[in-house]
Amino acid sequence: MKIYTYLSKSLILFISLATFGLTSCKKNDGGEVAKGQAKVKMVNASLADVHQDVYMDNEKLTTVALAFGETSEYLKVPSGSRSVSYTGTNNTTTDTSLNFTPSITYTTFLVTNKKGELEIVSYEDNLSNTESTKAKIKLINLTPNFTTGINVMVQAGTQFVNGLLFKEASNYFTVDAGMNLRYNVVGSGSVKTIEGTSLEGGKIYTIWFSGTTAATLDAHIITDN
Repeated sequence: MKIYTYLSKSLILFISLATFGLTSCKKNDGGEVAKGQAKVKMVNASLADVHQDVYMDNEKLTTVALAFGETSEYLKVPSGSRSVSYTGTNNTTTDTSLNFTPSITYTTFLVTNKKGELEIVSYEDNLSNTESTKAKIKLINLTPNFTTGINVMVQAGTQFVNGLLFKEASNYFTVDAGMNLRYNVVGSGSVKTIEGTSLEGGKIYTIWFSGTTAATLDAHIITDN
């Protein structure tokens, strides 16, 4: 009687483990479980006067080709390693492979590098809430023409970004809504202003810079939320 009971219990345990194993395999079947999604927006930040369509894994994402300075809306894309390409109306394609983490938000830029070649760069966006009276901003230098970098300061003169170099992104900063920001090429007396009316409380911004000379340095504002 004891032997029968022991065998019965062993048999039940074996069947339970086998069933669990089959169930686990089914749940982890790559064909049934979604890997997740990320969100990404695309920007044409190359001064070359060529409109750009954007593709991911050969699927077209843009409905209208992006002119210089234009930005798409955020789009949901499958996470993981993806092939991203910008194709100009001149049929020139620039491509790269980017990795997107589930539930993370990104912005990708087409830029012209120091060799005069096109390349794609990507940055993670932080869309967590900010104070209703503050604007949250991230600054990115996307012009390769200034070896000394770019300075950014608030209107009272307090500098919070010093010598931001090509393709560098700052940390996020919060500034009072309506506060003017001033920026310039390091060592240049040509100081420009981002008007405070462009920065609203509770909003999150990516500000990227273009230009070939200190006089043509320009700030482009993207509202992320």
